[in-house]
Amino acid sequence: MRKIIDLCLDMPMGAAEIASMLSAMCLDPSYRGYKKSYGAGVAKQIGLTIDEIDRVYAEGGKEAFLALVNDAAEKNAVTQDEFIRHLDDIGIEWGITVDGNHDNRKTAEIVRAHPDKLKGFIFVDPNKGEQAVRELETCVKEYGLHALYLTAFRTHLTADDPKNYPLYAKCIELGIPVHIYSSLNLSKAVPYDIGHPRYIDKVARDFPELKIMAGVSGWPWVLDFLALAMRHENLYLNFETHAPEKMAQRGSGYEPYLYYGERNLKERICFASNWGTQSIPVEDLVAQVEALPFSDSAKDNILYNNAKTFYEELCAR
Repeated sequence: MRKIIDLCLDMPMGAAEIASMLSAMCLDPSYRGYKKSYGAGVAKQIGLTIDEIDRVYAEGGKEAFLALVNDAAEKNAVTQDEFIRHLDDIGIEWGITVDGNHDNRKTAEIVRAHPDKLKGFIFVDPNKGEQAVRELETCVKEYGLHALYLTAFRTHLTADDPKNYPLYAKCIELGIPVHIYSSLNLSKAVPYDIGHPRYIDKVARDFPELKIMAGVSGWPWVLDFLALAMRHENLYLNFETHAPEKMAQRGSGYEPYLYYGERNLKERICFASNWGTQSIPVEDLVAQVEALPFSDSAKDNILYNNAKTFYEELCAR
């Protein structure tokens, strides 16, 4: 069994988190694009179908919808302790995670409960200016969290927006990396390409000391995404939220990973499951990597070595 580091390790969602996610996907027109792509899988995790949810909502409104989802979620709940024990069984050395509501204090509580198995993401709003910078520092120095995560479709800012720059500078000062969302989004609240990889290029040029993890696969701009890591030594990649098996599926748009993951970028691509959103167990996503036509050394790099190198300073603490 290979050792594995998961750079987007979801914790099992509670009833409130699942209800919030399904409410956004099923009821908010701005996020309706996620209903078919991810909503059905989230519903299946708790023994429901989208058709069943839609019927209950049509008959009883939001109150009936929430009652159905909450009841199903509570019946199918998995505790954090059970999940952590399972990670040992499938070879996960550690993963980086976040509270389902992106609450930094709660993320810190989760990480403190399992310090050998978990590291924690930090979410702040760059639109809050200096307040966001102070919050970032607090999360590192007081809460013991490990990496900033910036998501353009939440902040409504491209990666190279000047409002993000004080946060990048603070990350360098604190010695932590930043994970940056880089992919198409299905939210109608922001432009579809607000997470385009081109916006990270300027950040990497302006902050050569900043460790950057460009995430969420870069699709449909996969070649642009891969090219970033060829240009910048401080930049790594992961395919969070997208099933690895797509790399071997003709016409998927992910095929370039197979070529560059064995060549120029063999030491830059990392595993990140985001299994809760995908509704695919972590071990199944690992198995998908194992089934790809990579060499054993490339698989070792994707599943473990590259993430360890990226996080080597933090791992040594």
